[in-house]
Amino acid sequence: MAARTHHPADSASEWTVEPFVPADGVTFTAADLGPLQPLWNSLMDRHREAWERVPMRSHEDSWPRRRAQYLKWLAEPGSFILVARRGNQLLGYLLVATQEADETYMMGERQAEIETLAVLPGKRGVGIGSALMDEAERLLRVAGIRDVLVATMHGNDAAQRFYERRGFTPFVHINYRRLEEK
Repeated sequence: MAARTHHPADSASEWTVEPFVPADGVTFTAADLGPLQPLWNSLMDRHREAWERVPMRSHEDSWPRRRAQYLKWLAEPGSFILVARRGNQLLGYLLVATQEADETYMMGERQAEIETLAVLPGKRGVGIGSALMDEAERLLRVAGIRDVLVATMHGNDAAQRFYERRGFTPFVHINYRRLEEK
């Protein structure tokens, strides 16, 4: 697939949205995912700002865990990563994991979940997330996947509004409680 070029509304510079492919072109390794770490860290910081009730891991502790999870998701057929870049600078990325149909709801034989959509601070609000989502939705349609899920952190109202503008609606609420020591 060719990269799609976008012109941000606030700047004459262009960025591209393109697949993020492993160096060997076959399967991802932990090293291939390394360039995504600063973007993951920025998303963690946004989550930390949105909701402080649950203690968060450090960037150094979180990234190896997330990277390992990415490798598991990317091993599933149809899962992919898209990146937005300006030259060599990564501006954002989106990871889509696909899975078999839900056992309860009448969804397609495969469904997708947006596991991560991260855009660098200072680059948010200029269309990068929308461009990544547009391309992800295009690829999912081509693959015949119509049902897409995405979770938002409670308190991240901007993200919730972004997804609602794209036609997503609240579906499942996940509640949290930490049990006291006895």
